[in-house]
Amino acid sequence: MDELKELVKNLEEENDEKKQIALLQQIESKLLNEYNIVIEDTVIEPLRLEAYYYPFENKGKFDDPCAHKCTKKINNFGKLYFIEERYGYPGIDICLSLGNYYLSFLIKNSRIKDTYYKQMDLFDRFQDKRNEIEIMDVLEKVKNKEKIVFKTSRVGLKKSQTKFEHELLASVIELKNSSGYDFERGYGKEWMVANYMFENNIPGTDENIKALLGYRSQNVKKIIEEMQQ
Repeated sequence: MDELKELVKNLEEENDEKKQIALLQQIESKLLNEYNIVIEDTVIEPLRLEAYYYPFENKGKFDDPCAHKCTKKINNFGKLYFIEERYGYPGIDICLSLGNYYLSFLIKNSRIKDTYYKQMDLFDRFQDKRNEIEIMDVLEKVKNKEKIVFKTSRVGLKKSQTKFEHELLASVIELKNSSGYDFERGYGKEWMVANYMFENNIPGTDENIKALLGYRSQNVKKIIEEMQQ
């Protein structure tokens, strides 16, 4: 937990937008690979997260119009927050704020045992106990799962909330088993694989693409070539 808190503190102190985005991505990677969410005897494995950050006392530092602003999320670390339908699609956030700002990660996709849950399905399963759950410390540190973390954009943002529309503020693991995932157009599975290979200097061979994606793709090769130009 100390390493996770250290990343959050680094985010608090950072003012450069690109470095802030990189830190949010690092936090997502740590949550996806090193933590589960435990509600009583139920273990939830996060598979895809979206970052939302808004330091309201320093407007302009990371002025994300998509961040849902609720006082419950301020100075709230390691607990869940239930997003009501009146604020958009219902869902559950992991809160990681250590001070007077909003910092949370929306659980877009998850797994409980062998059952996969989308955002609203997870909300529906637990909403009847929301008041009880929201006061629980739910993060459980686990052995690093060592999953590859792919980056993509957040999904379904309102057209009026476009400042960070195509920034890579969402992270995904287990991409080959992601048939239930929804992606923004142009930022889906093949784009994520191409971007991962480009960022990590992995040759765009059929074998490398299949290992990451589950099948060969000429489109992945094309995207990599475009990124290299």
